[in-house]
Amino acid sequence: MYWQAFRAAPEALIVLDAAGVVRLASSAAEALFQRSTADLVGRRVADLFVGDPAFSTQEPVASVVRLPGGREIAVDVRARTLAGDPSGLLVLAIDDQSMPGRSRASLEQRIARLTLTEHEQGELLSDLILSQERERARIAAGVHDDSLQVITAATLRLQHLRRRLRDPADLEILDKLEASLVQAAERLRRLIFDFRPPKLADDGLVAATRDLLDDLAERHELEVRVEDRLAAEPALPTRLLLYRMLQEAVANVGKHADADRCTVILGEQENGYLVRVVDDGVGAEILHTDPGHLGLLLMRERADLAGGWFRISSVPGSGTTVTFWVPRGADLQSKGAP
Repeated sequence: MYWQAFRAAPEALIVLDAAGVVRLASSAAEALFQRSTADLVGRRVADLFVGDPAFSTQEPVASVVRLPGGREIAVDVRARTLAGDPSGLLVLAIDDQSMPGRSRASLEQRIARLTLTEHEQGELLSDLILSQERERARIAAGVHDDSLQVITAATLRLQHLRRRLRDPADLEILDKLEASLVQAAERLRRLIFDFRPPKLADDGLVAATRDLLDDLAERHELEVRVEDRLAAEPALPTRLLLYRMLQEAVANVGKHADADRCTVILGEQENGYLVRVVDDGVGAEILHTDPGHLGLLLMRERADLAGGWFRISSVPGSGTTVTFWVPRGADLQSKGAP
């Protein structure tokens, strides 16, 4: 009776002895392995699977079956021992992944692996964001306290030198040298502004956003506008989070949108802050950035870390809208959902 039930089982079943030799096989196993019972019984399990199979009684294992013609098929293998049997027999249930409804174990394993990978990616991105912010602060402080001060001192020395010179050729060289120092100082001040805009702390998010858009307009010759719908300025940590996301969105407009106008709307919604960056550019082009470009990914991650959300919508020829929301009190190191 047991043998008949075993043979009729809908699953592909084989029984192995302690030495890993097949002792029994179900009819479904014959079909799966494309071998008769007589051909299966007496074979070592290593002859039926690719590689060195190590089956677990704790969880399903993904493996590959080697068929007589050399073809290989991916399978899930679940192992269990026979209750009360002291001989060490092991029953293997093999599911063909290519058959609908027969690869649930493999699917669960893959979902678990994807979940783990997604979690690890999130941790890496959050570390990257925080490291990036610390590095920005360090560079801004270093540029302000060292490089910019050195250039300022050099400019003052040139002014002293100018009083001693009379030759027009020497004065012309001095003019060029002074112009170069002024240009270098301006670039460093722009760098400091990009890394840690002074208006963000002193005057608020709206003022810093206007400066950001004015810089965009100057560099790319487009019309810009800020709509201030804030009832009050966000706390400084939240301001910095929103500003970093705005920086990336506005930079994308300049790099990819080929727009004539860009509008930033700063508002409040559901006990949080809602920001929209709207342009009238080429649309979908902005979504196809260089694979090595992390900007959009980091924007999404910043929003997720803060317990908010990030969305981007784009239609070819009709512009792009970037929208993000973060809860009140969020900052660059927030974790979890609101």
